[in-house]
Amino acid sequence: MKAVWLVTLGTLSFFSYGSIDYKKPQTPSELHLLFSEYFSKKDTTGLATLFHEDAVLVLNAEGKLAKGKEAIAQSLKGYMQGDVEMVTHDVSIHINGDTALIRSNWEIPNVQTGMALEVMKYSDGGWLYFIDNPNGF
Repeated sequence: MKAVWLVTLGTLSFFSYGSIDYKKPQTPSELHLLFSEYFSKKDTTGLATLFHEDAVLVLNAEGKLAKGKEAIAQSLKGYMQGDVEMVTHDVSIHINGDTALIRSNWEIPNVQTGMALEVMKYSDGGWLYFIDNPNGF
C-alpha cells in the first residue's frame, strides 16, 4: 500500500510541477506587456494564451489571416529569429464593456517597427486579442 501511495503522490507532484500557469491580463496594457514578455522568451504557448479561440491575425495588406490561437502562435514564430525583444507603446485604448479597441506602436529594436490596430475581448477572467492587425492595414 505504501508503494502505491508514493507512486501516486510522486505522479501528482510531477504533473503539478510540470504545468505552467499563465497570467490572465487584467487590462489591455497588461496584455501588451505579457505579449512582449512571451515574445522575448520565444514562448509560443504563452503567446497562444493571449488570443481568443476565434481570434484572427491580419498577416498582410491583402487580408490574409491566421485564424485561431494555435495558427497565430505559429505565424508569430517567423518574427522570433535570433535575440528579439518587442516593445509596445499604447497610443489609445477605448473600452466598452467587455470589448476594447486599441491603437499601439510596437518595435523590435533595430529590426522592425509598426502601428497596430487591435480588438480585445474580456473573456474567461482576462483580456484576449480578438482581432490583431499588427501593421494597421
